[in-house]
Amino acid sequence: MGDRMNPSDIHGKRLIAVAGMDVFGKKFISTVNKEIASHGLMAIGININEEDFGFFIHNLPDSKVEITVFMPEYQKMAAEHFGLEGYLLMSYKEDEKLRFVTAPEQKHIDDMALLELIQQLKG
Repeated sequence: MGDRMNPSDIHGKRLIAVAGMDVFGKKFISTVNKEIASHGLMAIGININEEDFGFFIHNLPDSKVEITVFMPEYQKMAAEHFGLEGYLLMSYKEDEKLRFVTAPEQKHIDDMALLELIQQLKG
C-alpha cells in the first residue's frame, strides 16, 4: 500500500489541509505532494461533512494546520464564515494571523489549481 502515510512523512513539514466532502486519498493530492515535498510542504485531504464544517473552520486559527485549501463545496461557506466577499479558496497563517486567498466565483480544485495556490505561498 504505497499511499499509506507515516508520521515521519509529516515531521518537519508545513501541512496543507485540502478540505472537502470527499478528498481523502485522492490521486491529485499525491501528485501535488511529489511536486512540493522538496519545499517542506505536504498536502493532506480531509473529509468534512456539512454538519462538522462549522466546528472545523471555527478551530482553524488555533489548529496545527498552517494552510487550508477549500474544495468548491465549501468555498462560499468558508468565505461567509470569515466575512469575506466571494469564495474562499485558501487560508494560511502568516505573522500569527490568518490570511486569505479569495475568488469572485467558485473554483474547481484539481492538481494544477492546488499547485498554483501553493506556489503563491512560496513566492
